[in-house]
Amino acid sequence: MIKLKKNNGVILMIDLKFTDEDIEMIKKYKIKKYSAINQLLISNSLIDLNILMSCDKDSEEYRFYTKDVIKENIELIIKLYEIMLKSYYKKENKDTWLLSYSTTVPEIERLKNEIYIDNFLITTSRKEKIKNQSLEEMPALLNIIGDGCIPILNIDEALGLETKEPEILISPFTKIKEFKENEQIALEDEKILRIYTVILEKQDLQEITEEERKSIYNYIISSTEVVDQKLKEAVENEKDKIEINEEIRKLEVLLKKYEQDVAKKIQLKDYLESEKNADSNDIKRIKDNINSLEDKSLNIFEEKKLSMDFITKWKKNISVYIMAEFRELEIKYEEEAKAQDLKENKKMKKLEENAIIKQVELEKESVENIAKAVNKECDENIIITERLINDIQKLIIKQQNHAKIAENIGAKYCALNNGFESKKKAELLLEKVKYIKDKAREVCENINKSLLSEKLLEISKVNLQINVLLNYLNNPKSNIGQSKITRFEEMSIIEENELKRAIASKILSIRGEAELKKLKDDLEILEQKGAFKRLIGFFTGSNKLDVVKEEQIEIRQKAIRKTLSQKMSLVYNYSIHELVAEIEMFLNDNEDDELVETDYYILKNMEDELRRNFIISDSKVNEIIEAKEKKNLPVEVKKISKRELIEIETYRFLNKYGYDIRNDDEEPEYKDTCQDEISNIIDYINNSNI
Repeated sequence: MIKLKKNNGVILMIDLKFTDEDIEMIKKYKIKKYSAINQLLISNSLIDLNILMSCDKDSEEYRFYTKDVIKENIELIIKLYEIMLKSYYKKENKDTWLLSYSTTVPEIERLKNEIYIDNFLITTSRKEKIKNQSLEEMPALLNIIGDGCIPILNIDEALGLETKEPEILISPFTKIKEFKENEQIALEDEKILRIYTVILEKQDLQEITEEERKSIYNYIISSTEVVDQKLKEAVENEKDKIEINEEIRKLEVLLKKYEQDVAKKIQLKDYLESEKNADSNDIKRIKDNINSLEDKSLNIFEEKKLSMDFITKWKKNISVYIMAEFRELEIKYEEEAKAQDLKENKKMKKLEENAIIKQVELEKESVENIAKAVNKECDENIIITERLINDIQKLIIKQQNHAKIAENIGAKYCALNNGFESKKKAELLLEKVKYIKDKAREVCENINKSLLSEKLLEISKVNLQINVLLNYLNNPKSNIGQSKITRFEEMSIIEENELKRAIASKILSIRGEAELKKLKDDLEILEQKGAFKRLIGFFTGSNKLDVVKEEQIEIRQKAIRKTLSQKMSLVYNYSIHELVAEIEMFLNDNEDDELVETDYYILKNMEDELRRNFIISDSKVNEIIEAKEKKNLPVEVKKISKRELIEIETYRFLNKYGYDIRNDDEEPEYKDTCQDEISNIIDYINNSNI
């Protein structure tokens, strides 16, 4: 039983034990729902089509997507993840794990092209010896290395089953860090077993509002019948296409035969003109039939593609919704963990007092008890230091992943924290605390018993002070809402924001320079206006409007140049959804503008990269675009002059792309003292003369 403190001050109790309902959910998944809910999570609609193609129309499986089935399966998916979180928080040891997954080569090829694994995987402990009998239908083996932050569930253990190779469930939406083929093993009957390795890491899931979740859920449920109908239409289209292609193949064979016969007849002297015309008409008729069928096949393909695109988009909304629900569950359990950390934080102020009290109390103990206490202190400091190294390593991995994303996008990301230097110092610290344990053992073996107590108490004093310093090192530093976060959580958040800042800066640079090109072109057009048009403008008043346009162009140019000259702030909370919205607004505004065609495609590719590396909710992007495009519009019902319209358009433009909200505030310098604090602990140990 664990306590969870909510923002309203109410204390809730979360039981980490599996309930009867939990067990029933696990059984249901294992017995009936494995393939069904996985198919719901996989956004590849072609797989749905292939499955349905093999079903009989009268079978239960042909009722693929119905409201009741979708509701039930979504509920099961979310409940399963909560069960996995219970299992995750039960475990004290959250180290990297290694599991194996029997699969097929086509599925491996599909996974190679994915950014993350979107479905549940049922795996088992690694198989050192492969039995040929078990590989008749699964000629590939995937060894999965996962970081300890990924929730997994031992199904057999949860159900109380004793098996040599328990089934272990890996949660969906795990990010693929590395994918490689290890080896190929020749089996009986000329079969080949391909063995692959994938390294997975926990993906940061996107949090969205309750209103957004409801909106997406309503869309999913209300669209099920349409999706089901479109999928069945796609099946019929595919069958029709197969039949048409077969007809085309037969006609092509017939055409080839006719053409060969005509070629032979041409060699004969008695090949009559009437017969020649008849053959020519036959060949033309066959070609016309082939062309007609090919057009029909193309139309069917286009119809099917539209249906499949609609289904894929619908399924992506399912993924966005489920990931958001997963994030809600994570927050629920993380708050408990943070509450526990908060509780520990209250003890931090008393650590030094307690260290002194322990020292005084230890002086009263026997030599044997002092030796035991010192050994326990040494072990605790070693464990905390190893945990410190592990936290730094996780930060390094995130930094490397950020660098890879930035490289793909063309942004300039540079890690703000030197993780490798911190890790080097932490490893040196680990050597020091291990040395203290060795020294304590040496003292116990070699020092005269009359002096042993005094020497051990000196070591204990150093141990307790090291413990205080280590606890301060990872003491919660910052506030996020009502909760505090640790140093390394804060560093990770800042590193991710630095990546987003780099991406935002790249987008701004491309977009701003493109806008300047367009404004320069507009200005040149106004300046090159012919004398005759200027004369006409004198009488119509358009010359005055041209002056206004030139003024507004200069206002825009100055605003853009000022924005481009300023460095983006690290303290700003950059949103990937806002960045995608800015790109999409530019793309929509400049789709047919040849002057910025290159910039258009650069930003289009950047958006594709962002969508590959981050979870993007289209509904949220559209909401941001709508807010930006309608913000601060004039609402007064009055006659607006042409001059005012031009000025309003400038205002809307600057407001829409944020050229009017930059400031000249000095950017605060970011500096974390982790390395210095580790060095201070090392210096303390070096100066302790143990």
